[in-house]
Amino acid sequence: MNKRKFQIVFFLISIAIQGLALILLVTASKFLVQPMVPGGGLPWGNLLTGLLFTLFPINFLVIRRQAHVHPVPRKVYYAFVYAGVVFGFLWLFVSYFLSGNWSASFHGEDTRSAIWQYYTYTTPLLPFIGYFAMRLLMVFFKNVR
Repeated sequence: MNKRKFQIVFFLISIAIQGLALILLVTASKFLVQPMVPGGGLPWGNLLTGLLFTLFPINFLVIRRQAHVHPVPRKVYYAFVYAGVVFGFLWLFVSYFLSGNWSASFHGEDTRSAIWQYYTYTTPLLPFIGYFAMRLLMVFFKNVR
């Protein structure tokens, strides 16, 4: 299988997984609160959210063509998308660190809860921020062919 076909297959599988995760999250399925391991503390919902946050920015890397883009906007774009991948991969661990449990449930409104909320909201936005920053910078950095 060549690289392009692999990218297409990966993208389609990723979209299917993300779609399933979003459907389960939107419908508030009872499956999401079930622990992965009986008696364990990590619910399926948090695992799927972490997976969703990781796969989403990877899709930006798979589908984005970089034809005729100046290196400066391209590097800004990649910096934000790779930051999104790292944030997504670490989301579950940051949630555990901030909440003290795998279900990311906070007791009372405090600083840790606010940090977790900003982290969670920022993670899926990073690829979009990178894309729009790249488009804005392309106005100032014209690619010479």
